[in-house]
Amino acid sequence: SCQSNQHPLRRRQYLPQLTMPGADGKHEITKLSCSSKGTVARASSTWKHDTRKFGPQHALDSESDSAWKSAPSEGNDPLAYYEIHFHRPVSVHELRVQFQGGFAGMECIVYRKNSEEEEWEEFDELFVEPIDSNEIQTFPIEMESDETVEPCKCLRFEFGKSTDFYGRIVIYSMEVWGVDGDK
Repeated sequence: SCQSNQHPLRRRQYLPQLTMPGADGKHEITKLSCSSKGTVARASSTWKHDTRKFGPQHALDSESDSAWKSAPSEGNDPLAYYEIHFHRPVSVHELRVQFQGGFAGMECIVYRKNSEEEEWEEFDELFVEPIDSNEIQTFPIEMESDETVEPCKCLRFEFGKSTDFYGRIVIYSMEVWGVDGDK
């Protein structure tokens, strides 16, 4: 199921609702990034190549006590990425992410695309500027009330650096909220 359970050691209680009114006042937004809806995650690396324990899918699974843990950055290439593939058109309204304090991804640029064949294009309306914290951080899309969100099928989050000395990133939860389909 697509639940938003909170790990017992995390400080802040997570919002329990699975739907809420959208910014446009017309559509209810729901959690789109559920593996039960066919959503999958990919990442630039995984700690010790152990995807079973530390793979990117763990950040999508709110029922899990685990997380996606990246490998340390390599030399002059600190860039790490995390991708979400919805396999259906979605209109993104908000991102909610929870890092492990001390292992936050910084200098984030968000990209989107509509198919595997397309090139990534910058998602200008979704500005993500994380802080180094264990708290859940919410990033709504920035648009005028009369604008609509262009649907996409994939999101990519590129992190230019990490707060960890070795360049590792740990994400406990990566939730994308919005509207399914071309609404």
